[in-house]
Amino acid sequence: MIKALESGAQLALHAMRRAALQDGKSCPVRTEKVISAQLRMRDFANMLLNDGRHLNLGAIGELEATPDERSLLNVLSAAQHHDQEAFIAALRWLVGREPNDNIRDTARLAAFAFSEAGWTWGAPNVPRAPEPPYGMKAVRPVE
Repeated sequence: MIKALESGAQLALHAMRRAALQDGKSCPVRTEKVISAQLRMRDFANMLLNDGRHLNLGAIGELEATPDERSLLNVLSAAQHHDQEAFIAALRWLVGREPNDNIRDTARLAAFAFSEAGWTWGAPNVPRAPEPPYGMKAVRPVE
């Protein structure tokens, strides 16, 4: 899990906050790849909104990320590092249920668009339970 914001994460938060606004033209960071990342992020945010998930985004220029923004960064980070388990876990946490294929694909596209723009983050540190000993069933299977 991302605890301290890395150098590119603050710029990505700014881009995400701008992408959520109707007026993304006022963003000072305007390159083609950044615009693509903003549009992908807007698609992802709109999909979450249409699915009933209202995101709590911080104000433009605010230095601290909100819990929802940290969850978004964890989803993007896991997708960028091709960590399927962490990606699904972070997306479940963000969506509040099992994410459908459209949300998964849109989240991956947003993550890769940010990666193309040069904004990548460290792999998320998601604590995982140890595997049960050989032959022993899991206490509670995940379905």
